[in-house]
Amino acid sequence: MKKLWPFRMGKLLSIAVLAGCVVNLAWTQNPPTAPGESPAAAPTSASESVGPDEVVLTVGTEKITASAFEKIVGSLPPQYSGAVSSLGKKGFADQFANLLGLSLEGKKRKIDQRQDFQQMVDFQQLLLLAQITLNELSNGTGQVTPEDVQNYYTAHQGDFEEAKVRGIYVSFEPEAGKADEAAMSPPKSTRSEQEAIAKAEALRNRIQAGEDMALLAKTESDHATASQGGDFGYVRREQLIPEMSNTIFSLSTDQVSAPVRDRFGYFIFEVEGKRVQPLEQVQQNIENNLRQQKLNDLLAKIKNDYPVTLNPRYFSESVPGVPGLQLQPVN
Repeated sequence: MKKLWPFRMGKLLSIAVLAGCVVNLAWTQNPPTAPGESPAAAPTSASESVGPDEVVLTVGTEKITASAFEKIVGSLPPQYSGAVSSLGKKGFADQFANLLGLSLEGKKRKIDQRQDFQQMVDFQQLLLLAQITLNELSNGTGQVTPEDVQNYYTAHQGDFEEAKVRGIYVSFEPEAGKADEAAMSPPKSTRSEQEAIAKAEALRNRIQAGEDMALLAKTESDHATASQGGDFGYVRREQLIPEMSNTIFSLSTDQVSAPVRDRFGYFIFEVEGKRVQPLEQVQQNIENNLRQQKLNDLLAKIKNDYPVTLNPRYFSESVPGVPGLQLQPVN
């Protein structure tokens, strides 16, 4: 009989879990329970009637003890614990046995001795080590004090300003060469862009002359808010594209904007009032921002400690504006 399997597959399992193998098997063969159904029992500690050195799972000649199995379950990264919990202890054991069986067959075929396999293991180990390091850095950024929150709130009042806005939207038909854009957001009229901006200017003049914007919006706006008199409610800067945000928050109360163009029409806005969100509403966001700022400072220091130099004769292509490998802290 082989020696009882202690934990020598732990590294391989961690790498496999990082790649999503266990989760994919679990969700394919054991989909989540429907609302109202009872989920499978979550993995718990070893049963009292089973000793830690007693074999609880055998795959071929590999034998896994209760304590080793508990270590496997306990060592899974947090992002996978929910999927494991939904399987239950037995369900997870079934899927782990499938994974272990495949890995044993891989060893039999000497896949683990191939260079390409070792390169993949090295890269997955790099990812895992980087992720755990990032998690520790994120959890060790230090406490955000009430004074920190208050100081940030005071210094960034503009970020928490809200404006009560009404708007009218005058759409136009895109030019022939922009049919692909039109397919994404069909305009509600067949007027030309010149006709649209002329109408928007005329509506602005009527409002400035004293007509009620809410009444005009109900009959003239092509926006979904027309039935509510163009009422956009309170908006914040980060909810809007920069052109609209800059326009709206530069207006005084009761002032009407010049037409603002988007892809298929022109907006005119009227600000009915402004306010600053109270601290209690934004405190959590401020705390998150401050923690992220501290983490960014740590990451900047690490980047400075490990400078990168690329050989331009080898890396000659321009860098695309597409995100590549990115890690996020996992709590």
